[in-house]
Amino acid sequence: MKKFFNSMEEKFIFPIGRKSWQILSLIGLLVLVLSILYFLANSTPTSRDNVNISKSEVIDNKVDTTAAVVVSSSSCTDENYNQWVDTLKQDLPNSEWKNLGDSSDSKIEYVTDSYGNYVQDEYGNYSTITKKVFKPNPVAIPNILNDIYSKKGYDSSSICQKIEVIKMLHYLNNKIDKGYLAKEAFFYNAYFIQQSGSITLNKLEQAYALISIIESGEKIIKEQKDLISAWKYINYIVSNSVTQSQIDIVTNLIKAHKTLPTKIFPASRYFELAESVFDNNLNELDLTTAINAFTEDISYYDNNDLFKSLKRYLKLYRDKVEIAEQKKSMKTMEKALNRTKSLTAAGAAFLSIVAVASILLLFSIQSLLKAHLGNKN
Repeated sequence: MKKFFNSMEEKFIFPIGRKSWQILSLIGLLVLVLSILYFLANSTPTSRDNVNISKSEVIDNKVDTTAAVVVSSSSCTDENYNQWVDTLKQDLPNSEWKNLGDSSDSKIEYVTDSYGNYVQDEYGNYSTITKKVFKPNPVAIPNILNDIYSKKGYDSSSICQKIEVIKMLHYLNNKIDKGYLAKEAFFYNAYFIQQSGSITLNKLEQAYALISIIESGEKIIKEQKDLISAWKYINYIVSNSVTQSQIDIVTNLIKAHKTLPTKIFPASRYFELAESVFDNNLNELDLTTAINAFTEDISYYDNNDLFKSLKRYLKLYRDKVEIAEQKKSMKTMEKALNRTKSLTAAGAAFLSIVAVASILLLFSIQSLLKAHLGNKN
């Protein structure tokens, strides 16, 4: 046993020399410096995001959390704007573009001076003046466009935003019968765009993609009820911030139901299925997984009230996700505790090794000194 410990001392402990201690000291110093820097980095005050208020938010007196970021006006020119106006003219060749209004009406106003006081004539009567009043033509397309720009707070520098409005109108024009478009549909679309503060071309495309899957293909709008139905989808997409991924999930669900040889759930209620998916609080990955699993047994669920089954399925799936997240948090905490224990144990082991090595080193030095003194005597 004594021989074994002496061998351990000579082969493993004693070889720890001065250079090894210097390396260990340098590592310890680096760890200390990095720890201080990391502590200082996390001690700095957290800055808040910049806050900007748009003109449309001031006009609506409401914070808009869904407004899309539009390209800076510096990248758009008057020439680009005029080109899109020409595109709109091609959509509406028979609409009014030139007669913007008239000034045939007049009104009488009291004359005031530079200080706002009413001016009197030599007889003590208040002086009056007759002014022509411009009455805009409500069906003139330029006037309608200006009304939209004014409502949204666009000025002469908002060229890109104005182009975006015309792009949306042009997109909607292509979905409508030409006769009905000139009759009233354009004016309805312009009004809806004017009233919707956060509508974008992308949202319109998403809405019509949803309409296409629910109503089995794109249909040309020919009457008012079809137009109102389309805007029901558009308003829902805009108001609920529906994403393209969610629309893709709904598309897969409805397509799976359409492929069934015999169907009980009516196609007229497909939008109710879409609402159940859109209103769910699952993230997109979990929602995709849930719907994919649901569609595998869609024939069974169709025979047992598809709408009710979907709502129950998503609720149960959400509950299980919450349970799984709780378990994940518990495991994460447990692992963090285990890491702390292991670091503590590793630190204690390291300190014990250093302590033992120091003691054995002293013993070795003592042995060498005794041997040297014995040889000298």
